[in-house]
Amino acid sequence: MHMMLEPLLLFETVLVENRPVLQLIDPDFSYRSELLDSWYRDGTRPEKVPPVAIPFRRVPLDDRRQGGIITNAAVMTMTSGPLETRPITRGAWLAGVVFNDPPDPPPPEVTPLPEAVQTDEASLTLRERLELHRSRPDCAACHSKIDPLGFALENYGPTGAWRDRYDNGREVDPSGVLYGRHAFQEIIGFKDAIVAEKSRFARAFAAHLLEFALGRQLNAWDEAALDAIVRESKASGHRFHAMIKGIVLSAPFRSWQPALETSSAKL
Repeated sequence: MHMMLEPLLLFETVLVENRPVLQLIDPDFSYRSELLDSWYRDGTRPEKVPPVAIPFRRVPLDDRRQGGIITNAAVMTMTSGPLETRPITRGAWLAGVVFNDPPDPPPPEVTPLPEAVQTDEASLTLRERLELHRSRPDCAACHSKIDPLGFALENYGPTGAWRDRYDNGREVDPSGVLYGRHAFQEIIGFKDAIVAEKSRFARAFAAHLLEFALGRQLNAWDEAALDAIVRESKASGHRFHAMIKGIVLSAPFRSWQPALETSSAKL
């Protein structure tokens, strides 16, 4: 519950205070409870936790490794296994949720990476282990897109606690390249790369909002309206209310009609 409330409170703040939607990625504040504070600090929990009330407070952040929807403990835990992280799952989540470009489902006969580390792989990093398990040509295209996204978050353990090394002593390597031109060495560089592509993120976020407003998936006819929403919100720095206004005034929203009922009683 404590982990889950942090990103929800962040989203609510960006919406209610009409902040730029880029602050969902790299804010200078977050929300903390006593338990969540101690977890981020040293991976422990206080002796006494309120049984019902969960007092959260808004706190400034001076460490850009924390905060935002992509590096909070809730998302890190949700996209991990019980024993270790899952870069492929994290990468697919980033591709679909943050960039609105989900990968195709894997072929049905592809087996997942074993949760338990094999004896002959004990000295390898997770990146090296995955290299051994993704040699199929029909998997290479998707993995080349989602794996760098997942590896960018490898410094966050299965429950979001920061780590510099794996249990076998090998150093974590979160480096990669975003969109083929933004090289990064660690998570702060990864956030910088997303911010540098703010129009891409704003368009992906606007697409999610428009889909929610219309109650359906977008199609080719919606592209012009989506471009206009992003273009018009750019003047405000892509603030949340500007996007909502653009959606409400868009042709797809104004021409929306509920699905017609076709029950047998009306035939």
